Amino acid sequence: MNKLVERYIYDVTRRLPENERAEVGRELAASIADMLPDEPGEQDITAALTELGPPRTLAEQYRQKQRYLISPAMFELYLTVLRTVVLVVAVICAIVGVLINVFSYETVYMAIGSTVAITIQGALQTAFWVTVGFVIADFAELKQKKPWTVKDLPPLPNQNGVKISRSSSTAGVVLSALFAIVIVALIVQGEWFFMWLQTGEGAINPFSQEALLRCIPFVVLLGILGGAINLLKLHWGRWNVRLCIANALYNVAWVGIAIYIVQLPDLLSAEFVTLVGTLLKDEPDVLLFIQSGGVATVFIVAFVAIAAIDIGVAVWNTWRGRREDVVPVAADK
Repeated sequence: MNKLVERYIYDVTRRLPENERAEVGRELAASIADMLPDEPGEQDITAALTELGPPRTLAEQYRQKQRYLISPAMFELYLTVLRTVVLVVAVICAIVGVLINVFSYETVYMAIGSTVAITIQGALQTAFWVTVGFVIADFAELKQKKPWTVKDLPPLPNQNGVKISRSSSTAGVVLSALFAIVIVALIVQGEWFFMWLQTGEGAINPFSQEALLRCIPFVVLLGILGGAINLLKLHWGRWNVRLCIANALYNVAWVGIAIYIVQLPDLLSAEFVTLVGTLLKDEPDVLLFIQSGGVATVFIVAFVAIAAIDIGVAVWNTWRGRREDVVPVAADK
């Protein structure tokens, strides 16, 4: 198939729901073939594609569910900008909300509630103003519309490699930020929800507050690294060698940080250690196992196993992508 035709079909089908793309791609390829002579030249192809019109408009004709708040010519760009900007603003609002609220409320529950409210409000306001901006831009374009030509077609994306779900990558960015925010808030407030142990002498925090405060920079670093690797997945969209290497480095980094934290000698509070010793005084083998670092070893083995599995899956997907032709013209970018 001619590259120009492939680019046109891709520009049309990428604007459609994924379950419609393959069928529309085949139908459109057949329609274009019928419009061309037996041995078409570049001018024949250009004329046929120009006659079909802008891909955005044609995609809207194929779409089963029509959308008209923003015109077909602008709707796909609107959705892309809306998702990206709302995500960025929501993460920023969440971070700023924690920094403001964690020192303003007596309990972490109130701080998190206020942070969630700030995040939702920021996301809704962003969505509103992005929509208003596109409505204005759409109106301005209708008043002075530039004729579409085949030169406006986007290049074909690199479709080699196993596709990465955009929704999972987006969720990864959000969860990485929320993980760091919530953990830091819990440490600063000294509240651990169900992890407080109630005894006859009152509540006991299993963790040493001094050790947890020293962990804050590492928790923030973990959040940044998690967000960064998921942003790279969003950027590339498919597994490749560079992403595979970055993913391996990320796993090595978070495992190293996790091992450092669980091996802190003062991670557990003295009160908790005393309580465990009292509860297990009749189980000397179990107590010896805990005191000799057995529990920390179990966690370390689990961390290494999880990281190894993730690295292995990434290597497998990268290897598959370099040998399989993940071609369909209708595939998502």
